[in-house]
Amino acid sequence: MMLSEHPKVTLMIEEDPVSSAQRSAPHAPNTSPGRPAPGRLRRPTWKDPRLAGGLVLIGAAVAMGTWAVNAAADTEQIYVLAQDVAPGTDLNADGVLTLVDSHPGTAAYVTAGDLPADAVATRSLQAGELLPSGAVGAAGDVDLRSVVLDVASGLPTGTGAGDVVDLWALPTAPVAGQEAGAAEVVARGLTISSVGEAGASIIGGTSVQVEVLVPQDAVADVLTAVGANGPLVLVPTGQGQ
Repeated sequence: MMLSEHPKVTLMIEEDPVSSAQRSAPHAPNTSPGRPAPGRLRRPTWKDPRLAGGLVLIGAAVAMGTWAVNAAADTEQIYVLAQDVAPGTDLNADGVLTLVDSHPGTAAYVTAGDLPADAVATRSLQAGELLPSGAVGAAGDVDLRSVVLDVASGLPTGTGAGDVVDLWALPTAPVAGQEAGAAEVVARGLTISSVGEAGASIIGGTSVQVEVLVPQDAVADVLTAVGANGPLVLVPTGQGQ
């Protein structure tokens, strides 16, 4: 018996063109904003500016620490003036000097233990000033004599120990029929040593007792003016402190 031959059937499946294109295209990384692509971690190198900056900061910190330690090791105790002083002042007297820790960086100042027992100031010095070696001497180095004056009308505000002044003699009251005299300079370049309390003046008002240091060659003129019993006035020169 002959079997009938069935005709061959070929099935054609039509592919979606979009799906086919997606399969054939290379895979692209996900670049959506919500999921950033992971980056590769790189080992820092000597050329990395962040590493170089960190090393600079570490070096600066080490240098500052070393400087602070060395500065503390070099600190010395230096004499400093506790009050204003005039030439001839005994620097070992109570209350004249005190000690402070300082790093002067120079040998121009007197350190603790280096002050002579007979030390005096050879020039005017101001409170708070480090004691210079060049301003320290013996009493014989100061060619000045101390004289106490009864100064009429007091002293200008701010004038005190260490200031340089000129001594003036005022004319006395004129006698009837005579012209009044003029004020005269008695001595220049006197240094105030100390200022006393105010008292009554011989010409009325108040006066102040002031101790001044007088150069030896001017002592006679100053004492003559004191003996004349005329009013005396001290005029600051702006020198000294």
